[in-house]
Amino acid sequence: MLKKRISVAIVDDHPLVVCGLRRALEEAGIRVIGAVRNPAELMTLLANDHCDVVVTDYSMPSGGALDGWRFLSSVSASYPHLPVLVYSEFDDPFLVGTLAQRDVAGIVSKREEMSVVVDAVSKLAMGQHYRSPVTVRALAQFNAEPDMRRFASLTKWQMEVTGLMLCGMGVVETARLFRLGKSTISARRVTACKQLGFSREAELHRFAANRGLSLDRSGAARVVDGV
Repeated sequence: MLKKRISVAIVDDHPLVVCGLRRALEEAGIRVIGAVRNPAELMTLLANDHCDVVVTDYSMPSGGALDGWRFLSSVSASYPHLPVLVYSEFDDPFLVGTLAQRDVAGIVSKREEMSVVVDAVSKLAMGQHYRSPVTVRALAQFNAEPDMRRFASLTKWQMEVTGLMLCGMGVVETARLFRLGKSTISARRVTACKQLGFSREAELHRFAANRGLSLDRSGAARVVDGV
């Protein structure tokens, strides 16, 4: 029986990065169904071709497009069973730890060899998770630091909602993203805050801001004093 060929979609707006990724993946026998520059183009691609793994930069181009955490939420909302491999300059333990807590399938640092990406894609296609050596070290820091470790108590869904709060996404937009009622989203936000030891969302935002804990790599992170 012939081994099934893995199909991958690349999301990155840097042509040289895309060229390197495509070459490495195709040389490993992996089919690249397309390389797109933003979330909207990815959704069009996924609607028209089979994909086993999405390989994406964490930092998406701005200009109205979803960035980072919000982009990952849009993918999981539309394709909950599609594994995503995220790569970035992962030196930030908080970002790595929260991505792992929300159960992102693969996390790789840009500082690692291209062979690491190929290995990660193969494992994700088999239903496994992958944490590269650099991100494993960052994850250890996340679990050792008390201010960050409290986030490890969150469930996958609570972490996703908390991340969207930290990125400035409101109740209405979150409800629309997941096709849920506003009251449901509001209740889940309250539950996540209580799990973290905060009585209000404003306390969560102040806590994160005072400690430099950010998930938004677009340069547009916001501190919010209320809902």
